[in-house]
Amino acid sequence: MKLDRPIESTRLRLRALTPADVTDRYVSWLGDVEVTRYLEVRFTEQTVASVSAYVQQMNASPDDLLLGIFLKDAGDHIGNIKLGAVDRNHGRAEVGIVIGDRASWGKGFATEAIAALTGHAFEALDLHKVSCGLYEANEASRRAFLKAGWFEEGRRRQHWSCDGAWLDDVQMACIRNTG
Repeated sequence: MKLDRPIESTRLRLRALTPADVTDRYVSWLGDVEVTRYLEVRFTEQTVASVSAYVQQMNASPDDLLLGIFLKDAGDHIGNIKLGAVDRNHGRAEVGIVIGDRASWGKGFATEAIAALTGHAFEALDLHKVSCGLYEANEASRRAFLKAGWFEEGRRRQHWSCDGAWLDDVQMACIRNTG
């Protein structure tokens, strides 16, 4: 899915990733056990080539929007956020996010990126609902979605195996305010 122009918030610019964005630093996030503890990417070794291929695949997809999260002032790439696959028949899509730059954790960037992408999904794409699933132990992510105006809509019990324990899948959502 093509993005006509970057999505901007107070401190962030969300834009399509380019091959130049796939740096050793970016790929290193995907090998960091703390960054990927609650991401499925942790099960596969990532390389510049594999991440570049993924970025190209997402950029060519008519139903997915993979965006880098960049600081407006410094221009630093601090993470990614994805919308997709978009289901146009039902007006909905899934959201996934990673703040890979650990120095950017705890500063509200995830909440800001989620809110900006949610607004784009409702306003520019005319979606009715966006949702995500997250590991119950990922409290930072849960708080970020809640602060962005999302709500917990349900749980799938003992859905994920993580660090030797079975964790619930927390289903989060945001529904467009239609009046």
